Amino acid sequence: MKSCTFCDANAIYYDRTSRVYLCPVHAHLEVTGPREEAPRPPLTIRPATPADRPRIAELAHYFWGEVEAECFGRAYQIDALPAYVACDVDEVVGLASYAREGDAVNLVMLNVLFRWQGRGAARELIKAVIETARADGTGRIIVATTNDDLPALGFYQRFGFTITEVLVGKLLEHHNETETGFASIPVRDEIHLELRL
Repeated sequence: MKSCTFCDANAIYYDRTSRVYLCPVHAHLEVTGPREEAPRPPLTIRPATPADRPRIAELAHYFWGEVEAECFGRAYQIDALPAYVACDVDEVVGLASYAREGDAVNLVMLNVLFRWQGRGAARELIKAVIETARADGTGRIIVATTNDDLPALGFYQRFGFTITEVLVGKLLEHHNETETGFASIPVRDEIHLELRL
């Protein structure tokens, strides 16, 4: 885990061209084409165990600054939820935590540390949650993100999720102030997406 090259915030992104680490505020969206890279071995995806809970809490703090997430009108304790983890050998480098909500599975947190992004871990983590939902007879996966998180919005929609609702100003209510997000976009709105199974 590293700090942003331009400030003391946690680096969430890595710019492969300039080789700098970036927090959401200093990251910018740019149109690029596919990159030719040497293949890297896939990460291992497995269900989280009780021994993983401290690392899950550490990752939640790293990405969000807290272990509690609020979405769909509920508060969730990330390190207490069922989860799948992405591992590089024995190191947990990403996770997908989820909660069952009636006829849906809520994908509460999906994050992979920047150094391990681009290796398919996020796709495999979502696939694991989908298989769990299907095995339980659940009809859909739901996820909430924010108006500034353009990478997440793009990722989920490429995966087949559709936007179902925008709660305008929801994050302002939650944080009591405007926070600066990805590419310096003010974080204001909670965006709901779903994937029908």
